[in-house]
Amino acid sequence: MIMFIERGIRGGLSQCSHRYAQANNKYMQSYDPSKPLSYLMYFDVNNLYGRAMCQSLPYADFRWVDTSNFDVNVIALDLPKGYVLEVDLEYPRHLHDAHVDLPFCPMRDKPPGNRQSVTATCNNARVTVFASQKFFAS
Repeated sequence: MIMFIERGIRGGLSQCSHRYAQANNKYMQSYDPSKPLSYLMYFDVNNLYGRAMCQSLPYADFRWVDTSNFDVNVIALDLPKGYVLEVDLEYPRHLHDAHVDLPFCPMRDKPPGNRQSVTATCNNARVTVFASQKFFAS
């Protein structure tokens, strides 16, 4: 169980990205109705680490759950107990280019024959904290 939980430990994500985006909607002079609608928003979010440190963390009474009676969709986010899940994620190929600067569900991994760790984005098996999983499912 300890090794299962340790597989889910992630470090902070560092990145350098070139910010570029182009909106396409009726409020733009260059609106093209033949292309999909898109809107842009920019959020300057502070204290993400501090917010994460205010969340509840598991500390006792760990146990395995019978998966035949477990439905993640009916569990409220504000329960006093949480879950650590290993899940299979589908990450559609058509999203890869759009997320190249900030991968969805990053994972530290070492490719075979390579000594350096890299961030992989398309592996299936993940270990994640329950609250994050509810976010990913939405």
